Amino acid sequence: MSSEQKREYPWSHYTLACCRRGPAPPTLYVLYAVQIAVVIVLSYLSVVLLGPLSYSGISLFYFVYPFIIIFTLWWGFWGALAGYIGCVVGAGLMVGLPLLPSIAYALSDLVPFLVMFALYRGVLARLGVDPLMRDLVEREIRGYRARRSAAWFWFILLNGLVLNALSAEIGVGIQYAMGLVPPDAYWFWWIGWFVGDLLAMVILTPILVKGLTSMVERYGLINHGWFT
Repeated sequence: MSSEQKREYPWSHYTLACCRRGPAPPTLYVLYAVQIAVVIVLSYLSVVLLGPLSYSGISLFYFVYPFIIIFTLWWGFWGALAGYIGCVVGAGLMVGLPLLPSIAYALSDLVPFLVMFALYRGVLARLGVDPLMRDLVEREIRGYRARRSAAWFWFILLNGLVLNALSAEIGVGIQYAMGLVPPDAYWFWWIGWFVGDLLAMVILTPILVKGLTSMVERYGLINHGWFT
């Protein structure tokens, strides 16, 4: 990032570095643990409350999905790991899936989020898009005008379409390979997965960003890199 970009945008310290210098506050490790518990509970509820195919971990409105997005943007690897553990336990084991299928298909809630974090921190931030997605809901950030049109474009394209499709392909594809999806129902399950995540993402993500992100940042609890 050029010196001009660092001056213009107030988030140049959010990078893809492995760690930041100095120890992380103990509060941060507590939050890592809490978010994992939250994602497990929400994953389970997303499936059992709104999942006609609940035994497969598919929900018509997977409302934990936006939480995993936000947690990953805040906490990098730890946020994506929470999504993975939540899917294994809450949307897998707790709804009756065996251990191996749960471990395998939960990659759908790990890989796309790691890709998302890398893109927002490594590419979109250089284009002037806030890596914490605040420009979806804010007109300005720390006195700088937010790029709302660009933010929404990339949000829908990357998160809503590309990475959501990748998540559906990994999740349903692995279940199909394991014989958990009827041969003639692959695309029915795929579309259910895709639409359920998309609806939750578009409706809830801006609300979570508006209500939580700036507050968490003020307390210095957002990772500067992948781990701390």
